[in-house]
Amino acid sequence: MKTTQEIMGLRIISIADGTELGMVKDIVLNSTSGTLDYVIASQVSDYLGARIIAFQDVLGVGEFAMTVPNLEVVQDVAHNSAAQELIKLNVRVIGSKVLTKKGQLIGEVKELLIDEESSKISGCFFENTNGDRLQVTASSVITYGKDLLIIDGLPNGAKSIETTKKPNVSSAVEPTPENEGEFNAFEKRQLQYFVGKAVEIEVTLDNGDVLPAGQTITADDVSKMTSRNTLMNITAQLQKQ
Repeated sequence: MKTTQEIMGLRIISIADGTELGMVKDIVLNSTSGTLDYVIASQVSDYLGARIIAFQDVLGVGEFAMTVPNLEVVQDVAHNSAAQELIKLNVRVIGSKVLTKKGQLIGEVKELLIDEESSKISGCFFENTNGDRLQVTASSVITYGKDLLIIDGLPNGAKSIETTKKPNVSSAVEPTPENEGEFNAFEKRQLQYFVGKAVEIEVTLDNGDVLPAGQTITADDVSKMTSRNTLMNITAQLQKQ
């Protein structure tokens, strides 16, 4: 079992030739299956674009490195629609509020435990209002949501968050609209990757300008991409090189 912090930052080593392919910069979770589906690999240059590795292609996760069979397992995210959809959903679980199916708000997720053999989330560590760190097993999880982790019951030692008035869960975990909020590090890298590329069909940017098919994308064009919907649309329509 590995926590996400133990996975993040690991060197990615190809056992075919012993070369280092990068480092684990981020992970991509599948909220439907409760699994870690992809890792995002760091690159020497931001202009190489975002690269991912399907976790099913990972041979091992050790203390020093993550091993893969060869360079061929490294994919361009622009050419993997399944990964694009998961990245767009952006369900990270860490930071989600923990809610029981009875409607009790009991804490906030601080860490995940991953079974590196099956890629499944085996448990979640959350913190209650007293600062106690508690664990809920995957078998107790009903839903891995973007803002809420919904579980079957109250784990041992957990207490509901008491307030002087009826808790307003919606205000505590109000979802961020798709067009609001800053881009994360991965998304900023992807925006930089667009410069010098072109799309296969015309795309309307967030300021209303139209990016014609085949026209080279400039830094000015990128500055007009302010929503995640547009980022994912451009990613999906990039011309293959």
